[in-house]
Amino acid sequence: MSLDLDLNQVVPSVVRSVAVAIVALPLALSVSGTLNAGSSFLRAQSDVASSENTATLEQNNVKGDLTRVCLDYLLSKGDSKAERAAKDEIDTYFGGEMNYAEVCKWVYR
Repeated sequence: MSLDLDLNQVVPSVVRSVAVAIVALPLALSVSGTLNAGSSFLRAQSDVASSENTATLEQNNVKGDLTRVCLDYLLSKGDSKAERAAKDEIDTYFGGEMNYAEVCKWVYR
């Protein structure tokens, strides 16, 4: 068995392979760039969602901590010992005087 390589058959095959590579390479690079941009976008969206989830989680924790205190504040008589105790607890929680009505509105929103 002998392989007879005829130059008339090899040259067109090589030229055809090079032509296909020249056409396919830009297309492959374009698709690769598009996929990379898409994955970068999805990573950025994931980071945004993660930070929003952290903020929501913290807000829910604060609301949970202040639910009973705000209930005491909202249901107590004005200028009563119970109202003062609730105000003091809210002040202690935040580390200073707060707008109690607004804090409790936010907690129950």
